[in-house]
Amino acid sequence: MVTLAHFLRSEERDSHELVEGAVLAEQAGFTKADISDHFHPWAAGAGASPFIWSVLGAIANATSELHVTTVVVCPTVRIHPVIIAHAAATTGQLFDGRFALGLGSGEALNEHVLGDRWPSIEVRLDMLEEAIEVMQRLWTGETVDHHGPHYTVENARLWTRPEAPPKLLMSAFGPKAVALAARTCEGYVGAWPTKRPLGSTATWAGAARRSVS
Repeated sequence: MVTLAHFLRSEERDSHELVEGAVLAEQAGFTKADISDHFHPWAAGAGASPFIWSVLGAIANATSELHVTTVVVCPTVRIHPVIIAHAAATTGQLFDGRFALGLGSGEALNEHVLGDRWPSIEVRLDMLEEAIEVMQRLWTGETVDHHGPHYTVENARLWTRPEAPPKLLMSAFGPKAVALAARTCEGYVGAWPTKRPLGSTATWAGAARRSVS
């Protein structure tokens, strides 16, 4: 079954327009919407790039049925995974089960703004896997202490959480990323030319089945 989702393009619309777009999509009969997460627009002419966590709170308040997924958030460089876990937990509570967290390894376009070194894709995937582990532990409500190769977390606990953790999806381009998505996430995010999604989705589905068996 194919479900059509309305895409809330945060690189081209300001915060008020994104909220209005979500409301209109729900009124038009859409049950799902996706929203991108950028610090910078793809091109300066686009002229917008709001902080989506504020926008998501407004959308949660303005809608009642629309399910919204981030496509995608990078929880590794610009924002620490503990902060993303906190934001996603609160957002999930506001949406009352209508929110899913799409993740990715990020682009230098957005992640370079703090001046940190831009790692290789192998390092970024390793960072993403560690970040997912940290977030999933926090969503259980436990007090987390974590001293890993990329992140340190000390005595952190999320007191505000949704009834169930947000569903995780992941954008994956190559075989290593697809394998990581299959091990750690419940869904796959892709945007490809006509012939490519079938192969990418099939690869993810096969890897996911192997990770469960």
